[in-house]
Amino acid sequence: MNRAFKGIWIPKEIWLSKDLSIQEKIFIVEIDSLEDHVKGGCYAGNKYFSEFFGVSESRVSNIIKTLVSKKMITRKVVRTQNGSVRYLNVSHYLKTVIAHSHNLAVRTSHIQDSQSAESDNIIIHSNNTFSFKKKKSKIINANPRKK
Repeated sequence: MNRAFKGIWIPKEIWLSKDLSIQEKIFIVEIDSLEDHVKGGCYAGNKYFSEFFGVSESRVSNIIKTLVSKKMITRKVVRTQNGSVRYLNVSHYLKTVIAHSHNLAVRTSHIQDSQSAESDNIIIHSNNTFSFKKKKSKIINANPRKK
């Protein structure tokens, strides 16, 4: 499958859920990352998930059935002239949670307290000493055995 892969984000509401196994959590995130809104959802088959996660196709089928029964994902089968295509989508509720978590992460990542801003001003010298840019420069020897 082709996609603009940037890594995965597991919203805390999913990660901390006691109702989902670790495999179910990872499946939700993978399905979300593979959703093709133009085509109607994630159209990856059980074979793809089996190879990707290193589990059997029957295990993939069981995980998907469980996620559908827990209303975490939806499954839609579209019949075509060449057979049928299954589309998986993360539920609307989870989409809202994921979107909220992404927005929260983006908003809070721009907030910087004075301590972390100070640590951003560390200059590392080649002689293993650090100096902080402050009104008074303070030199800290990172290797106290060397003088």
